[in-house]
Amino acid sequence: MNELKFVQLEKENKKHFEDAKSVWLPFIQEVNAHDGISKSEEEIINGLRKRIAIQGRRSDMHFEVMTATEKAIGIAMFAIDHGTVYGLLEAGYGTIMGFYIQPEYRRQGYGRRFYQHIEQTLCKDGAKHMYLCPDSVTGIPFWTAMGFCDSGKFDPDDKKPIYVKEVALVDFNNCTLQALTREAAAEISRWKYEKSDLPM
Repeated sequence: MNELKFVQLEKENKKHFEDAKSVWLPFIQEVNAHDGISKSEEEIINGLRKRIAIQGRRSDMHFEVMTATEKAIGIAMFAIDHGTVYGLLEAGYGTIMGFYIQPEYRRQGYGRRFYQHIEQTLCKDGAKHMYLCPDSVTGIPFWTAMGFCDSGKFDPDDKKPIYVKEVALVDFNNCTLQALTREAAAEISRWKYEKSDLPM
């Protein structure tokens, strides 16, 4: 996997804006197409400018671009929700308001790696649970694979189901690595062979 960086967008940084625009525009166009909405390129870019303009107001609000070898390949908006979704959830959940990976980088582990970064960032901000309202076309399969489950609740603004997940901070600095035994490796290999028809 190419060298990944997660870049918090800064209001006055022109390169940040250009990188963000390169992934934000196709992201919003894709979501709008799934939702049957039509917006001009100018409207989408104005929306991006407004979102970048509020950066820095809170330390637990993030708008980041993921780069692979300096090329922007993904973008995400995520934060701690200090309010609540119409009383449906408690305050303090981490939430992802937007998440996108360029199509040519999907199914290669980039989306999972970006999500892992987001989850750990929000855990450091204090989240013990997360929620999101996934896109019904590309979102539900991905977020289900990331461990989110349909809560049975519905967001009246997004007009989409609310998916939730319990999360915990992982301290990679204090992990202990253990060697894989021959028996365990053989079992994994046998399991992979038997389940080879499963999508990766």
